[in-house]
Amino acid sequence: MSDHGSKPRWGQPLTGIISTAVLLLVALVTWFIFASPHGIYKLYEHPILAFLAWMILVGLWQHMIFGDWPFAKIKSQVTRGIVEISVNIVMVYFIIYGVFQGFLGKIILPLWSVETLMQRGIAEEVAKDLVGGSLTMVVLMGFFTYSFWTIIFKKWPWAGKLDAPSAGLAEWSLTTVVTLLAYGCLIYPFYVAVALKQPIAAAAPWWGGIDGVPHLFYIVGIWEWMVVYLFMTANVWSGKPFHLIKKQPWSGLVALVLIILLAYLSVKITIAGMGAVWGAVDPTAADGPASLAWRYYNSATLAGFTLFPLLIWNHYFDNWPEKIGSVAGWFIRTGIVFALAAAQFFIYYLICLPLLGLKPEFSNHVNKPLVWLFWAIIPLLFNDWFMGKYPFYKSTAEKVDVVGPKTTSQSG
Repeated sequence: MSDHGSKPRWGQPLTGIISTAVLLLVALVTWFIFASPHGIYKLYEHPILAFLAWMILVGLWQHMIFGDWPFAKIKSQVTRGIVEISVNIVMVYFIIYGVFQGFLGKIILPLWSVETLMQRGIAEEVAKDLVGGSLTMVVLMGFFTYSFWTIIFKKWPWAGKLDAPSAGLAEWSLTTVVTLLAYGCLIYPFYVAVALKQPIAAAAPWWGGIDGVPHLFYIVGIWEWMVVYLFMTANVWSGKPFHLIKKQPWSGLVALVLIILLAYLSVKITIAGMGAVWGAVDPTAADGPASLAWRYYNSATLAGFTLFPLLIWNHYFDNWPEKIGSVAGWFIRTGIVFALAAAQFFIYYLICLPLLGLKPEFSNHVNKPLVWLFWAIIPLLFNDWFMGKYPFYKSTAEKVDVVGPKTTSQSG
């Protein structure tokens, strides 16, 4: 499935293999420069985590919501890529340090400002960790809430009725409200209890009574799997089976419910698997495999290992075998993604120390694979979104009259 009216430059699977190698190399080189504890700037885990997470979210705004407006008309793929990536970096810096830490954190929500937290007597390193984590949680919510309207609701009811940027602004406004509601209900209660230590919130968060896990990692685990299944729908699953419901908003509502259920079941299955490997939970454990909260975080990590495989398989291996019977192809692609995710999990812990500078320990305070996993998909997404997969794909515009009109979808 080639996007952007293009086809693989060297055929398949060679184009996919070359693309994977080059994009991972770009990620490794930039990781060494900016993030690695053994690298140049050594910005792991904060502030680099919040910055790279916001780069993906702002890129999602640029491409999926606003359709690359106003840069879509730039003919040169390289020029367009440079312009959009530059705009992305400037916007991210302004959003984090101007909007959140410079304005909202000082006037509305202290949780988003290092300076404000320090004025409340919180140590600088602790404040940086809290702010970095809380801003990253905005993005975690946004990975789903900003993209679900495009992916499963097909931009209803504005699709085909409003021109850019009006349609994008309408969708962005709606999804921003949903994002703030999700953050306020699912993230803020935990941070109020932990960081601000307000007495009213001492019994928070409210979800502690559902499965007996009053930690933020409970939400992180379920939400990360929701993100995975949403983008599986857009990419590997090609919208199936939700395409069987033809009318909106019913198709989107059914998909939303099923994605949440799939995410919850996936968390429960992975938690059960961890119990089989590591034994019963130790109620006194605060971290590591014996901690139940940590196991929910590790479930989110397992979900994260699917991100690169599902995106690379759709965008650079043309979602093979899409042309095989739809049901068989659906299961084959799904199996390939999870097999590659499992392989990536084991490979990661073998090479993370020499390549990433991270100790191969199962501890979210020492080694957070999600930071690297988010980092690794940035070159992939930005090359696809902003550069039309140049130079790995070449244009087929001159053949449009022969093969007929091409329809495209806004996929992640």
